[in-house]
Amino acid sequence: MTTTTTPSPVAGHVLTPLDAAHLPNTTIPTRVRIAPWGAVESANGQFTVDDESALLVTQQFEAHGTDLPIDYEHQTLGGPYASPNGQAPAAGWIKRIESEPGKGLFAIVEWTEPAREQLASKQYRYLSPVAVVRKEDQKLIALHSVALTNKPAIVNAEPIVNRIQVTDLNAPTAALSALRAQLGLDDSTDDETILVTAKHCLDRFENESRKQAADQKVQQAILKGQLTEAQRDVAIELALSDAKLFDRWLNTAPIIITRGRTTAPSTATGDPSNAIAIHARTEYRSNPMLMGLTTEQAYVACAINEFQTRKGN
Repeated sequence: MTTTTTPSPVAGHVLTPLDAAHLPNTTIPTRVRIAPWGAVESANGQFTVDDESALLVTQQFEAHGTDLPIDYEHQTLGGPYASPNGQAPAAGWIKRIESEPGKGLFAIVEWTEPAREQLASKQYRYLSPVAVVRKEDQKLIALHSVALTNKPAIVNAEPIVNRIQVTDLNAPTAALSALRAQLGLDDSTDDETILVTAKHCLDRFENESRKQAADQKVQQAILKGQLTEAQRDVAIELALSDAKLFDRWLNTAPIIITRGRTTAPSTATGDPSNAIAIHARTEYRSNPMLMGLTTEQAYVACAINEFQTRKGN
């Protein structure tokens, strides 16, 4: 029976750091393949991932009840893998393990910010699970931990991040930070909430702009005499629901209200000026169009002056 060289034994099984394949994304992936399906050739020996392996690994993860750490260079194993200061900081945390028959085991990962920056700048490129392998059949049955490493063990292992540059990661982060500040959100607000809030603000701004544009078009039509004040609300509703149709109507609509007074001043008995003033005031108040053009006082004064001028001639 062939045994694999291991850092440490666990309950009759062996722990083997083995590098897995990746998802060739152009962004830092949050779903990564930690073990390919089938027989896996590695510098540390061979192991197998099949339906039974997938079931055992996911059951073991769920039974443990805590997130699985992703460390640097297998430092959580200690011994020859330990860091000089004995610390083993996390690069990320595996929140869930999923299996896809024929493809492999996948981890849903929450990366720490330092790890995201290191992956983006290619300071670290490979993901290596510490596999618990059953001796009798070399099947993967559990995961002890996963590490970021630059020493892939699997033959032809590919990097986690293939094409991303540092600017690809930092630019959106800086933009989101600026957007968060502009929206007046708390520093702890996540990216999704920032984008949703920004979308709501844009929608509100767009609606207000459309309403303002419709108001201006309708007001101009009223001042030109193409609409009456009583038609304002209906006209605005049409302009909002179909701006192109409203514009087509506006370009062909005739003028239905003539500017200025529409009836001759009365020459009723008594003081003619009083009669002219009463008539002009009544005419002004009955025609909303005039309210947008002049004041009542000016309109009455103009009517009296016009009457007196004609009388003098």
